[in-house]
Amino acid sequence: MASYVETIIGPGEQVCYVGKVSLLSILPSLIGGTLLILVGLAFTAGAGPIGLIFAVLGAIVLLVALIRRNSTELAVTNRRVIAKFGFIKRSTIELNLAKVESVRVEQSVAGRIFRYGSVFVTGTGATMDPIPYIADPIAFRQAVQAATDSVQKA
Repeated sequence: MASYVETIIGPGEQVCYVGKVSLLSILPSLIGGTLLILVGLAFTAGAGPIGLIFAVLGAIVLLVALIRRNSTELAVTNRRVIAKFGFIKRSTIELNLAKVESVRVEQSVAGRIFRYGSVFVTGTGATMDPIPYIADPIAFRQAVQAATDSVQKA
């Protein structure tokens, strides 16, 4: 199955950089889901169905978190910045590179240590919603800036 970005790029448009969402974005769900599964397995020996319910809930929490992370697509092409969120309900943001005014990165101390952060792309007349938990946000910003410089020189 083709990705969203692959299906919408036009003739002559090339993907310059593909961003990833950090695994830390779903860390609370990973911990919670794993704990539910472990509690479920512990209860299965003595309490039977209750343990099974906990284990299934934990698996659902893990599955939803992984789908949410893997259904997010981030890309910089030679013409625009693209962000797509969601699997069933889709939300997209696309900003033409010619309209980009600035790119801002925000990182907490943990973000600096584990190399994740939020990227804000500001365009003429509008600001792109923050794209949170991007793995290596500095590389994403550099890709946007390089693509913007290429558009301005052309």
